[in-house]
Amino acid sequence: MDSLLGVISLFAFLLILSLLVFVHELGHFLVAKAFGVHIEEFGIGFPPRLIGTVRDAQGKWHWFTGFNAPKPSELGGPSTIYSLNSIPLGGFVRPAGEHNDSLPNGFASAPKHARLAILAAGPIFNLLFSFLIFIIGFRLGWPDQIYVANVVADTPAQATGLQAEDIILRAAGQEVHYPQQLRYVTFDHLGQPMSLEVERQGQVIELTLIPRLEWPAGQGPIGIEMGQSLMKSYSWPQAVGRAGQEILFEIQELVQLPGRIMREEIPPEAARPCGPVCMNDLTRAAVATAQETNQWFPLIQFIGLISIALGTTNLLPLPALDGGRILFVLLETLRGRRFNPLREGAVHMVGMMLLLILMVFITYQDIVNPIVPR
Repeated sequence: MDSLLGVISLFAFLLILSLLVFVHELGHFLVAKAFGVHIEEFGIGFPPRLIGTVRDAQGKWHWFTGFNAPKPSELGGPSTIYSLNSIPLGGFVRPAGEHNDSLPNGFASAPKHARLAILAAGPIFNLLFSFLIFIIGFRLGWPDQIYVANVVADTPAQATGLQAEDIILRAAGQEVHYPQQLRYVTFDHLGQPMSLEVERQGQVIELTLIPRLEWPAGQGPIGIEMGQSLMKSYSWPQAVGRAGQEILFEIQELVQLPGRIMREEIPPEAARPCGPVCMNDLTRAAVATAQETNQWFPLIQFIGLISIALGTTNLLPLPALDGGRILFVLLETLRGRRFNPLREGAVHMVGMMLLLILMVFITYQDIVNPIVPR
């Protein structure tokens, strides 16, 4: 059974990764086409190439294997190669003239606003895709409320009248859908009055408590054990609203992550970067949970979260990432003249090499010290 689960999860991991990379590269591709930038190749996976197709000037498609693609002279002019490659861990869009600003209809010769739009399109498409995925998830069913599983004696929770089975709707005026949301609001109100809105046997009750500044190990500032509620389905309009809230919440989680680690709200090991091996482990856990609960939620949430992570990570202003390329365009605007495309390309090449070295280190950590127990 474990070996079968491993095969299924590996297949699911490769399928999910390919889908999300396809969405990302499709964003670059469509916006580049809209601005008249020629795309030489749109590839799924990394070379060596397995199979590809290209259309000639008369509209006829030509299939080929490996790198035996017809030449532009044989096709009647430049055309885009659509390829499936042998390493199923990503994908790419290769625009013409990426480092040559003298080439017409090339990327480097395109106006600044066009280059910014093309670079930002990939991450934006990932965020839009996660939005659509979350809409489906909230429509089908989502564990979207938390309840008090147990109240510890002689704690602020007991003193204020919280009871087991109370559903926590709001904390300090903020909607609460996950345990970490209540945890964050609580840490923001240590030693200060914090309002709670709870549902008890169908009635909404207003309570006020003061989270402790110090507490025994394992109790927390309030003194409750939390549980996740049963699945809740939303109407389509409600699902759209909750999906938007979910996107904003997850992006906020990523932005505030360093601060939460420094405040010791989150242990550093819980925020460790995740490589392909870890991603496969997380996929296996999501598939196993989906099978156990007979619900699509674990997989839908996983796909949405990875799509958000892919989109936001690519917007970081680091060389080789979309955000790093966007930074060069913005700096070009400030300085009034563009950088030498070849030098810019060299910077991104060095950045890519450093990212690959980092990925090797992360993968090593995922193997010797896995986040998800195997």
